[in-house]
Amino acid sequence: MDEVETSRQSNTVEANKSSSRTTVSRRQFLAGTGAATVTAIGGCLGAVQDGPETVSFGTLTIPAVSEVLIAKDRGYFEDRNIELEIKRIQSAPKATPQLASGDLDVATGSIGASLFNSVAQDIDIQVVADQTQYWRGQPSSNRILARSEAVPDTDSIYDLPEDLTVALHGAGNVDSYVMGRILSLNDMTWADMDRTETLYTQMPTLMAEGEIDICAIPDPLGLQVLDQADASQIGQASMVAPRMQIGAYMFGGPFTEKNPDTATRWLEAYLEGVREYYELGGFPSDEVATIVSNEFDLPKAAIKASIPSLPHKNGHLNAESIQNQQAYHACQGTVDETVDVSEVVDESYLEGALDTVGRLDSEAAKPSVSTIEEWSENAIAPYPPIGEIRTPEGFPTDSMC
Repeated sequence: MDEVETSRQSNTVEANKSSSRTTVSRRQFLAGTGAATVTAIGGCLGAVQDGPETVSFGTLTIPAVSEVLIAKDRGYFEDRNIELEIKRIQSAPKATPQLASGDLDVATGSIGASLFNSVAQDIDIQVVADQTQYWRGQPSSNRILARSEAVPDTDSIYDLPEDLTVALHGAGNVDSYVMGRILSLNDMTWADMDRTETLYTQMPTLMAEGEIDICAIPDPLGLQVLDQADASQIGQASMVAPRMQIGAYMFGGPFTEKNPDTATRWLEAYLEGVREYYELGGFPSDEVATIVSNEFDLPKAAIKASIPSLPHKNGHLNAESIQNQQAYHACQGTVDETVDVSEVVDESYLEGALDTVGRLDSEAAKPSVSTIEEWSENAIAPYPPIGEIRTPEGFPTDSMC
């Protein structure tokens, strides 16, 4: 199935464009009409409180969450009586206990073994909205990079030598799934490679020092590898996993139990941020790059040079991809007990947010790959073409397991 899209697209309306550049925001409207109006429209904004409700949001310092940062900058959270508190995390697995305990309300991270293990252990977390997924034919910011000395005779992920040292952010992480598919297409298994686990942030240095030979690493860290090490790009993750759900937004159980209305309003702001992201022009936009740079202290040039993500404009997830990734991690032994995808994904809060913000019809909500081609014209350098798309049959195969 090329796209997992719900049938709950009835009552389609044109999305609100509540950008502060073109319309009066809720915040501006309320300021001009007084407290009586606040009471009258409280149903749209949630219960009126003495002050804004603080919602903690855990994230890596990556441009892929720019839609949330844009929503914060534009006042979309403030409009909904939410004060967004951004906290840095190292990975989704490390954020999971914080979501379950209530130390974090919302977090973003990759789809991986820890997510499925947490759900199987009745840890109360829910995947609620898309952060990053691939659309067939889309260049991806997850670059496959190899040291020139280690792979001197190939420039392709489909012609790899054996005995390379592969760096993984974690044994059950998305890069393990991507590299597993690459190995399968090379008629190899993990027995033909050496694996080492390290954080993405350490990979540029390890690649430059010759400690690792190949990695699947997201921008802007991928650009850092190319700058610091004698390495080249030999492929992209979307070449072997063209419809993969990479990252998602997650709610913690304590947050949704105590504040279900706030959870819905959080997603309303997020959706407005997604649509503003497209209006501004993605990562090449100086305004987008400035917002991300100011929040994360990343160089604007690195943000503008990164290959943009294309989040679903209605926020929907690719549940089929999530299920396929679970099957791979179970095969590898990093998932002990599989669960039904319905226990992992909960789009009910998203549907509630769409009731307010408005749904785009299924075709309009699905991002066009041509968008990246258009944005590439404004980028610091043209994005590399995706290359030949190949997908392994019957993955994961018995030999891979």
